[in-house]
Amino acid sequence: MSPTATRSASEDHTPTAVARGDSVGALADQLRVTIVRLTRQLRQRDRSGLSITQYAALASVVDHHALSIGGLAASEHQPSPAASRIAACLEGAGLVVRERNPRDARSVIVRATERGRVVVTSQRARGNAWLASRLAALSPAERDLVAGGLAVLSAALLGPDADGDDDEVSR
Repeated sequence: MSPTATRSASEDHTPTAVARGDSVGALADQLRVTIVRLTRQLRQRDRSGLSITQYAALASVVDHHALSIGGLAASEHQPSPAASRIAACLEGAGLVVRERNPRDARSVIVRATERGRVVVTSQRARGNAWLASRLAALSPAERDLVAGGLAVLSAALLGPDADGDDDEVSR
């Protein structure tokens, strides 16, 4: 008898049960585990030597071309002092430069250096190549399912309401 055969339907966390929608909690659990494993796979291809937080901040600076410390903090959901420390670390590695804001002398602008842009571009290319190779192994119908699921996940998890105060849930 399989391990799932001894469980009640409400405890069935198999991918088939999750796909049927038997348990929102089980779906959340499987999604979280899948994201963690996918993140681990992508991180194994990372050659930057940066922490996840540092890389994310660098990518935000590259994507926005320039950010104030406050903008970097908001983009990365970090307090301003943490964003300032991250910027200092990236500057020490030669990946960004900090400059006075010409519009506000009290403010600092963070810009990526050429080396910082290369780090982000190279990392994205490696990750995208790995993902593309995995997706290429799927049938066209399976890729369509992934695309549809990705659209739903992006809207539900990364949309404008994604930053709601759910701290009570995670405590």
